Amino acid sequence: MGEQVAGSDQAPVRVAGLRGRMFDSVAAILFDFDGTLIQQSIDFDFMRKVVLDIAGGYGVATEPLVTMHILELIDRATDELMRTDGHRGRALFQEAHRAVFDIELAAAEDARAFPGVPEMLRHLRTNGFRVGIVTRNCRAAVERVLDRHPMDYDALLTRDDVEHVKPDPRHLLAALEVLGVSGEEAVMCGDHPMDVLAGKRIGAKTVGVLPPGLTSERFAQAVPDLILTQVTDLLSYLGTAP
Repeated sequence: MGEQVAGSDQAPVRVAGLRGRMFDSVAAILFDFDGTLIQQSIDFDFMRKVVLDIAGGYGVATEPLVTMHILELIDRATDELMRTDGHRGRALFQEAHRAVFDIELAAAEDARAFPGVPEMLRHLRTNGFRVGIVTRNCRAAVERVLDRHPMDYDALLTRDDVEHVKPDPRHLLAALEVLGVSGEEAVMCGDHPMDVLAGKRIGAKTVGVLPPGLTSERFAQAVPDLILTQVTDLLSYLGTAP
């Protein structure tokens, strides 16, 4: 299925009659959290610099790590150090994760749900869809947001709840197991190409949600089935829950 871009001035013309039929036979919706369901200001460049500085402080060569996702960066740096010094490798891992945790927890203080998101999730569950949230964020930060902005869901899997995080498909598969559905019965919805790639790896339909100011080029390599400028528009593309 070729991608369709909805709600954007730079979008191609929407196929007539597409709404309400694009995602028939869907039983569950998996959502990314920050950037998809909530607005949260995390400076990932700063976070990466902090982690790289920690790794460099332990003598790990950081140049090969600069383009990696942050969690994978920590794992790689830890593995490098563990080869020669297990004690210091474990210390690096703990210090780096503590730094990431602190940044995430601080950002959670000012996070808020995108307009209409709590109502959308409530509508989905009321109408028979199962809802899962899969996030690379830590559980403490997610729960801090949800304490202030409650949301309806059936499964929440943070990085603390799984051994392998997205884009590894096992993160999503763990959520599907809780929800009791297959990948073919699910839609994966997120604001990052890794969300789309993870969704494709489990056989799900995929939706990319554009962050403000970005174009569909963000998803040029991942090629989701649908691109939205706001996640709540998803309701217009769903059929009836089985």
